[in-house]
Amino acid sequence: MLVAAIVLLAVAVALGLVVGARYLTATEFMPYQAAVLGKSWAELEPRLQTVILAMLRVVGGAFIGLALTIAWLSFALFEGVRWAPWAILTIAAVMLAPALYSTLALRKIEATAKTPVAPTVLAMALIAAGAIVALLA
Repeated sequence: MLVAAIVLLAVAVALGLVVGARYLTATEFMPYQAAVLGKSWAELEPRLQTVILAMLRVVGGAFIGLALTIAWLSFALFEGVRWAPWAILTIAAVMLAPALYSTLALRKIEATAKTPVAPTVLAMALIAAGAIVALLA
């Protein structure tokens, strides 16, 4: 069962690295953000573009940080450290709950915006399932 837990967490880690890299390397805001704002990237003044890119880098770094933290804690799981699943759940909740709230709040403002609700929920489900399976192992 421990292998299953680590596989679930590894998928979440891979997802986090991909999402983090996407935000870290973005050269403009995401299409869903344009939909919510109702403006294209070119319509924004350069200073606002700089602020938005800075925030995208923070988000990207946070996703990569979460992914790497879960990867490291997976080693602790493999070694049988009993507090590791709780640490994984806590750290993921602190990062992903606000991410989910934000994606839902933006969609509330603009219902047609394709905010990343599904990937966020998928990440939460993978991490929760991995941690629960590890607790039961």
